[in-house]
Amino acid sequence: MSFAEAGLTATRAVPEDTAGSALEPDEPPPPVDVPAPESIASEAPEGPPIDATLLRFAADARGRRATRPGGGGLPPDAIGAWRALAADLDAYLGRALPQTPLLELVRARVTVEAEWDYDVRHHGPAPADLAALVASRITRLAARIATARALGLGLFARARPPRLRWPVEQAGISSVYGMRTHPVDGRRRMHFGVDLSADAGRVVGAAAKGFVVRAGWMGGYGLMVEVRHEGGLTTRYGHLDALLCAPGDAVDPGGALGVVGRTGLATGPHLHFEVWRGGEPSDPLAWLGVVPASSQ
Repeated sequence: MSFAEAGLTATRAVPEDTAGSALEPDEPPPPVDVPAPESIASEAPEGPPIDATLLRFAADARGRRATRPGGGGLPPDAIGAWRALAADLDAYLGRALPQTPLLELVRARVTVEAEWDYDVRHHGPAPADLAALVASRITRLAARIATARALGLGLFARARPPRLRWPVEQAGISSVYGMRTHPVDGRRRMHFGVDLSADAGRVVGAAAKGFVVRAGWMGGYGLMVEVRHEGGLTTRYGHLDALLCAPGDAVDPGGALGVVGRTGLATGPHLHFEVWRGGEPSDPLAWLGVVPASSQ
């Protein structure tokens, strides 16, 4: 459903002196401190899938191999990337077994083994301590896979139901949560949400029941709406072309908030979607109940 098809009246609030020149803040301010009902607290997410981390790692590794001659051993930045990945895998494997789906574990093991083989073949031998570090994580992944299979956990077990609804229907994922190189200014910084690719003018709906606490211009986010939900959960919707709500409005799941646009610091029309809990950002994909299928 497009904005025009919805027959809704929009409010445009782009300041003349800031439109086209606003800069996205390095770190967004935390959600506004507006009391919300705590009678029905949402269960805290177990954590984002490991797939997004591995996708970013594999993309960076391919870039290093494509731009550098082979031989000479792993370069320092590749060594640092592998050590960081080992730490991410430690955090992932520290979760309870039900929070590490079997199919996800298999994908992780295959990706780590393949990227390690590619790097060593291209760059040359790795330091012995790094090789041992990576081998131990592959062993731990294999052990958990064996345990999951022994307990009868299937490769295609039904996923947990999503906690939030998609704010845009039939949207793709063009950029995931985490560190990235900004597509406009080229700076390496944290991306506090996910970018959902959708045509300009599509209606953006609330991800859950709540009330609007902010609706207006916010620097590089352009026109942005912030919605507070029960349990201290806050969602944000950025780069909107027009607003369909105002502060204080109560919204139901799917209630119209605005329309997809490219206001603020954006290279094209899309929705920037963030999820905050207790004043801390978290990966929206964990709340939407999906595993990303493509990298940035």
